[in-house]
Amino acid sequence: MRKIFNLFLLVVLSLSITSCASKNVLLFLNWGEYIDEAMIEEFEKEYNCEVVMDLGDSNEIFYSKVRGGTTCYDVVVPSDYMVKKMYDNDMLLELDFTQIPNYNKNNRLSGVNGIAETLESKSNGISDYYIPYLWGTWGIMYSTLLEGLEEAVTKSTNEWSCLFDRNSLPANTRVAMYDSQQHAYYAACRYLGYDVYTELDKSKLDSIYSLIRKMDYNVWGTDDIKKDIVAGNVDLGYMWTGDFLYYYCENAAKVTMEAYLAGDITINEANEMINVITSDERIYKDYQIGFDIYIPNNTVAFCDNFVIPKDSAHTELAHKFINFMIGRNEGINETDAGFANTYYVSYNTPYIDIYDDIVDLKSLVINNELEEEFKSERKDGVDPYDSTLFWNFYDIAIGIAFEKYYPKQLEVVQPDGSIRHYKGDILATFDRSYINTINATFNNARA
Repeated sequence: MRKIFNLFLLVVLSLSITSCASKNVLLFLNWGEYIDEAMIEEFEKEYNCEVVMDLGDSNEIFYSKVRGGTTCYDVVVPSDYMVKKMYDNDMLLELDFTQIPNYNKNNRLSGVNGIAETLESKSNGISDYYIPYLWGTWGIMYSTLLEGLEEAVTKSTNEWSCLFDRNSLPANTRVAMYDSQQHAYYAACRYLGYDVYTELDKSKLDSIYSLIRKMDYNVWGTDDIKKDIVAGNVDLGYMWTGDFLYYYCENAAKVTMEAYLAGDITINEANEMINVITSDERIYKDYQIGFDIYIPNNTVAFCDNFVIPKDSAHTELAHKFINFMIGRNEGINETDAGFANTYYVSYNTPYIDIYDDIVDLKSLVINNELEEEFKSERKDGVDPYDSTLFWNFYDIAIGIAFEKYYPKQLEVVQPDGSIRHYKGDILATFDRSYINTINATFNNARA
């Protein structure tokens, strides 16, 4: 979902904002496709303002933009480790939680609490400077159609072997690596048993270099990886779990609609079919989704957060924006922006009540009344794959998928017997010089 920088929006930004103090204009720096823009429109109407959204494609871009000060952003959405870096460099405004009544620390999922505890242990007092927005993990998406691949991905003694050892995979498996050097570096360190938080010496970096060259990935990509796996052009790849989840639910709805239109299921069999194809059983009357994801226990965990930079010229409006986007807004057209953003982006919500509402979608019942509505929509020319019935199929799948891939309680027992409340670790805040070394190692290996 996090897409490449949108140059058009940069032009809009430069034309729309003549100074940091422009009245009733909120400057918002976000990832691409990372908010339901209908919620931005609702906010603009409620507070008689304009939100100008600029996009970045990496945390390092966020940092340089806020640090540069050319544009005085009011709200930014960095990940955990970048919040730490911004906080440590005195770039953030302490939040006034009395202006964010939708935020309830006791309403957070355990995984988010685990990440918050990690951040607080690294930078005391940081919790007063950010509000969790969306969070999740990285996983290994793979085709379930290639014989032997699922076992190779999910049963190996080293959870990362499928990304770094072709001998562990079926012959001619096409492997994609996500084109983010820091995330690829993390995965390589996990495979080799290196400390993900320590700067490595040259011999270990050389090992990573050799590993990448020997693996010779079929694809280095970003958003195209999941699309290529869905299309059957790639067999497995490393990616955000949320990016996988949207396509997984969409395909579950598509194959269910295909079966219904072909007459292979009745309307009363739709619920059963969705439940089967999203389970370990997978195949229902020869129909299946065709791909799945494996999330290693020591994967990357992340939480993206709302922060207000110190240079913000509209701090009161920024607090209102954060409050609006994380929860229910009773009295403001009953806008449930927290639910809408989670549903739209398909990354996990930090908040228990929103999570429960998403998971409750799995209990929707497909019945004859929906079938009659579908027939009426078809007479009006509605595409079956954009009908109310299709989106009910999708809703059931997303409720199932959230519970399956974003378990409510993430408690992983560590080798030392301690409990970790989320899978994996957040990325390290390495110095710029070491980040450059990581980038050079991977770029040289690819070349």
